[in-house]
Amino acid sequence: MLRLFRKKRSDVKVVYRYPNEKVAIFIDGGNMFHACNYMQIKINYKKLIDILRKDRWLLRAYFYTGIPSGDLPRDVREQLRKQQGFLNELQNLGIKVKTMPLKKTPEGYIEKGIDILLATDMVSLAFRNAYDTAILVSGDSDYVPVVKEIQELGKRVENASFKRTSSYELRKVCDEFILLDNIKHRFTTPLYPEKIEKPPEVRFIDRIKEFFSKIIKKEKGRKR
Repeated sequence: MLRLFRKKRSDVKVVYRYPNEKVAIFIDGGNMFHACNYMQIKINYKKLIDILRKDRWLLRAYFYTGIPSGDLPRDVREQLRKQQGFLNELQNLGIKVKTMPLKKTPEGYIEKGIDILLATDMVSLAFRNAYDTAILVSGDSDYVPVVKEIQELGKRVENASFKRTSSYELRKVCDEFILLDNIKHRFTTPLYPEKIEKPPEVRFIDRIKEFFSKIIKKEKGRKR
């Protein structure tokens, strides 16, 4: 009987699920890089994808990033080598990697066109009815018009991002928002783990010396 008088909570958000829901995940690599660089963390993308997909059928996860090209300085070539190794690891995990050349400026290299490439894929796959829900892993407000267009096609859009690079406008327009800061312990590790100092090892010869030293002390005590 007491249940009849309980007040209903108005702050509980009801999330509706489709039967046999198909999801596609779109990861803005540059946006994630800036957040990781600030927070000094490393992302395990396989774990992140598993968390975001939940128990739903995953069409594919896409990762978008820019890469330097042309005549590169030695330090940039070394960075490119490391980046290529990272991208190869993603592809081995079944993540579809899509790249565009970085634009060189007097201040360095900047990304151009990555957001357009990502948005084009989101809309194109929505038109083809390839997924029911798009999961956009980015905090860039430039994606707001794209999200609205996809919703007009009858699709849902979920947004996942870190607070550092999250846009309020993007969060507001999406059907669901996942703050990655709250669950980062499940898919990240520190970029520079603290080194745990091991106690110095005691050599066997030192143990022998200590053993005989104790015996000598005991013998001296008896003689007194």
